[in-house]
Amino acid sequence: MTTIAITGYASLDHVAILDGSPQAGLTTTILQRPQDGWPRLGGGPAFVAMALTAAGIENAVPVSWIGDDAAGQTYRDQLSSKNVSHEGLEAVAGARTPVSVLAYEPDGGCICLYDPGMPTGLKLSPTQKELIANADWVCVTIGPSAVNDAVLDAIGDATRLAWIVKHDPRAMSATQAARFAARADLICFSHAESAFVQAALDKAGTARSGRILIETRGRQGATITRDGQSVEVSAEPISVTDPTGAGDSFAGGVLAALAQGETDPEAIVRSGHAAARRLLLARQTSENESALRE
Repeated sequence: MTTIAITGYASLDHVAILDGSPQAGLTTTILQRPQDGWPRLGGGPAFVAMALTAAGIENAVPVSWIGDDAAGQTYRDQLSSKNVSHEGLEAVAGARTPVSVLAYEPDGGCICLYDPGMPTGLKLSPTQKELIANADWVCVTIGPSAVNDAVLDAIGDATRLAWIVKHDPRAMSATQAARFAARADLICFSHAESAFVQAALDKAGTARSGRILIETRGRQGATITRDGQSVEVSAEPISVTDPTGAGDSFAGGVLAALAQGETDPEAIVRSGHAAARRLLLARQTSENESALRE
């Protein structure tokens, strides 16, 4: 059985659709709160794990941190409801479970307010270290900088590494990015992050044999590059107000295909598109149901 450990920050998301752009001194009305969006399971590890589980990977384990509070139990319960293990969660005494408020403006822009709720200096617990050491794949999403280094130090040469890029210097320095670029077997990133990734690749100089790069371009699809050969794969557009998590879900679908032995570049990307589409279609249904109730 393939085991995939996914590191990164947790979040309970609170989603709101607004009637305008917030301004100081003025009240902005919330037009809609999606049925499953107050709160809703969020954060890179959860989205990747849900996509992996939906694609048939039974042992996809988020490695993250929550508070020892009621919200932390909600996070565990929501993972369980998606048939995702919470074995890799560490409850931090006295901390708050991270939450996000995602407020969508009429033009599609999103105002994201994030409360990390955690002390600085988060580290891997002994259980988390063991999960990472024994995993077939380790997938790194945005998370504590010290943990990024710990992951690279803990994995052996046989472990396959997926890096889901989020360009945030607070979480990953240019030096760390170069280490990941040199070690990763799979790198997923958006078009907006392509310059950051290219700089990391240039600084790394070396690469793992057969490394796969996938650049996503939203409605325009994605480009997969392996051994210097690139293939563009289109995506079927879908209209939703709330696309949060689609990129991580895409990466989870890609990772599922690779873990199941897929080698065809186009099929690998289409697995990612299918995972993102599942998430967005469920959101579309939720939005429509919420609109009907109002």
